[in-house]
Amino acid sequence: MRYKRLMRYLKRWQGLGLITGEQVAAIGGHMRAESHRQFLKLIKALFIIGAFWLVVSFVALLEILGFGFLEVAGRLILRLAGPLVAIAKRFSPERYRELLAGAGCFLGFGLMFWAAVRVRNRAKIATMQLGCFQERELSPATWLFTIAYILAAAAWQLFNYAAYPAQPHLYHGQEIFFPYVSCAAVVFFFAIAYAMRDQLALLFGIGFVAHAVGFFASYFFACYVIGVQMPVTQVFVGMLLLSAGLWHVGKARGREDRFGYLFGRTYEWTGLLFVYCSLWIMSIWGISFQKDFWAPPAAGELWIANGAFIAATLLALFYGALKEDRLFFNFGLTFFIIESYTLFFSHVWETLGAAIGSFLFGAMMIATGYVLRALWLKAKIFKKGP
Repeated sequence: MRYKRLMRYLKRWQGLGLITGEQVAAIGGHMRAESHRQFLKLIKALFIIGAFWLVVSFVALLEILGFGFLEVAGRLILRLAGPLVAIAKRFSPERYRELLAGAGCFLGFGLMFWAAVRVRNRAKIATMQLGCFQERELSPATWLFTIAYILAAAAWQLFNYAAYPAQPHLYHGQEIFFPYVSCAAVVFFFAIAYAMRDQLALLFGIGFVAHAVGFFASYFFACYVIGVQMPVTQVFVGMLLLSAGLWHVGKARGREDRFGYLFGRTYEWTGLLFVYCSLWIMSIWGISFQKDFWAPPAAGELWIANGAFIAATLLALFYGALKEDRLFFNFGLTFFIIESYTLFFSHVWETLGAAIGSFLFGAMMIATGYVLRALWLKAKIFKKGP
């Protein structure tokens, strides 16, 4: 909220007798200082631009030295790592490169994680304090933790490549491949997230939850198949994440400074994203799984899927409005607009026609808004205060 707009609200509240003039001055002075954030934006911009040009300088240096330098260095490293290569070939003669690369990424993760913990402990706080501001993104430890988690995620993904066949569609109907590696990655990142109270690690863990679901569906039902198994499974996974988020937020009792509240909000928006993206897929391609992947879905499936999509978006809209929760409200509004395009432009127009479908949709929205307006003005729903 801009400073001038905030001051108008404060003056209005002072006129209503809700706050005093001293409180207006104190709040206004604090928010004036908080609004001056251009200096912090300058620091962030310098970090990003500086990192970009460091990468450019490294690439230019390689061109000057010649890429033959990399070949010589690679041969030297390969000679030194000869025993490790032999061990990796025993475990997987065809995928030993992935195993070695994964082990190297894990080694990099360990070094970066150790350095991040040292930097954070030395600073004694997880943020760098600049004047009256606290910007977590400016902490060197945050950048080091981010690089460490990226390396760990790359390691787990390389282990996935080493553990499972490269062409899963050749195994369709013959064997079930359970995502053991991805599940181990979920446990790995969740353990770090709760032990370190690190929201970024939680995001990586949720990302591997999504990978495990997609991995199992793809390997079991053949790769790149969009059918009931993957979207419906993701809907249930999204509901579990959403439930975990509501539980965390409720346990934090609205205190935004608690890590449980931040974790809960992360679970909530990722769960909503799972649910709505899956419903979106089903509203276009149907619900049931068919052997003929190119066959059009049945009309009944589309009506059921689109009905569920509309109900889910409206539920989020009403929940966000009642709880003053912008997260749910914005998700509901965004995907309600997407659903109106999906349903009325893709399917309803084919049966009702463009004019009738658009008219019914617009009239329904305006009528609903008018009813809610009348109930609000009559103080029958959620109107508080003078």
